[in-house]
Amino acid sequence: MTTTTVDGEVLPLMWVYTYKTDGDGYLSRFKARLVVRGDLQAPLDNTYAATLAIRNFRALIAIANYFDLELKQYDVPTAFLNARINRTLYAETPAAFRHTKGEVMRVLRALYGLKESPVLWYNELRRELVKLGLKPVDGFPCLYTNHWLILFVYVDDIVMAFHRSNVHLHKSFEQKLEDLYNTKAMGDLTWFLGIRVIRDRDVHKTWLIQDAFIDKVCARFGIETTGRCPDVPLTENWLPQSNEEPDAARTKLYQQLVGSLAYIAVWGRPDVARTHVVFACHLTNPGQPHVSKVRQTWRYLLGTKSLALEASANAMDMAEYLSDDPTYRDPLFFGSSDASYADEPETRRSSQGYVFKFGGLMIDWKSTIQRTVTKSTTESELLSLSLAASQMEEWLRFFAGINLTLDRTPTIWCDNQQTVGIVTKEHDKLHTKVKHVDIHQLWIRQEVTALRINVKWVPTDRMPADGLTKVLPKQKFVEFIRQLGLVDIAERLKGLRQANGDDLDGIYIH
Repeated sequence: MTTTTVDGEVLPLMWVYTYKTDGDGYLSRFKARLVVRGDLQAPLDNTYAATLAIRNFRALIAIANYFDLELKQYDVPTAFLNARINRTLYAETPAAFRHTKGEVMRVLRALYGLKESPVLWYNELRRELVKLGLKPVDGFPCLYTNHWLILFVYVDDIVMAFHRSNVHLHKSFEQKLEDLYNTKAMGDLTWFLGIRVIRDRDVHKTWLIQDAFIDKVCARFGIETTGRCPDVPLTENWLPQSNEEPDAARTKLYQQLVGSLAYIAVWGRPDVARTHVVFACHLTNPGQPHVSKVRQTWRYLLGTKSLALEASANAMDMAEYLSDDPTYRDPLFFGSSDASYADEPETRRSSQGYVFKFGGLMIDWKSTIQRTVTKSTTESELLSLSLAASQMEEWLRFFAGINLTLDRTPTIWCDNQQTVGIVTKEHDKLHTKVKHVDIHQLWIRQEVTALRINVKWVPTDRMPADGLTKVLPKQKFVEFIRQLGLVDIAERLKGLRQANGDDLDGIYIH
């Protein structure tokens, strides 16, 4: 501490009080933390800290389920404080510890609240994991591996995946990590970033579900399951623009509801991904009908909150909707691509979507609107296929990075026969003078010829990505749910809560 004039930035401190809850949202403890007022910091050049992509997390869960790997979770208490700051910085001494007016303290560690603390912790952990013999996977931040271990990190949450035959190596590594950061062993992975992970190793299945998050959002906005819940999240393919006068309160409410919907549409519920795209077109001036529609979608989610993404090493056979060949068996990894031509009513751009599955689990999906206007169904399907093919190449780099070799060339399924023909048949070609379309066509053909990917045709009624490009009626939507691998685990959840005593009275934090 010093009271002399210092050469460096001086920032105030403040106390932050938070409620810590368990995975179901019930109060578990109170927490107080002294943080720096980082909002008063001078601008810095490099404060970005990479995080694990949620699609990579789902893929690692699918891999662990398929190969029956152990999944152990660890928490790093006050993680940021393990990193040292690399510049001169001072903080005002808290009143309770201050002896004289104007007293300041030299900051040596990456205190919470500093803009650069996340990246300093990221670099610190990466450096130490490399010293322990792990190799960062290029292009996939927060993912590390060696000959026996896959380790992934999200800020202060660490998860290790390894085969049970390497338990002795895991114990040694676990101890080294504890010596470094006083890590807290949390046991088998059951929660990760608000996603409940349920595993039944006897039947080789794992489920990912966000029921607690749905409950939390609906409680916050007063959404209840009064009466019959909607069978589908949305009934209209597009919503008209609002003619109502702008209302700041209504717009804020709508943006909050749609923002929460974006989170769940990306993380664990692909069945509402298309719905979110429709709502996202009206963020600046939504009318009351838009608010009612998005609340209806949340009622659908509340009524179907027991739907979970399922990984099943025993039931990867999707042959009943991918092929008529009774001898066909679904590969370990595949993708599907679809487009809906010129369906956006104002710009006439096309909707597009893709899905990827590994070991029966939906690990990646996307629903969006194409950036350019196309002149035919084939062109729109080609652009969507190119997007999916680029994503498949990223997945192949991911698998190579963790030393996983696929037993065959992966396939992307497409329901447009002409599109499949122009990228797989020698003499078929889409004749166009549009340069960007021609580039997509020639690039996909190049990848197919090099045997890096396959492109095959599938009937529209068996297309897993169909519901990502358009709103489906009830009967088709039920089939879409099945194709996504979403299953109802209400009874399993009930048994889990009874076993854990979650039905006891507690304080629920909204």
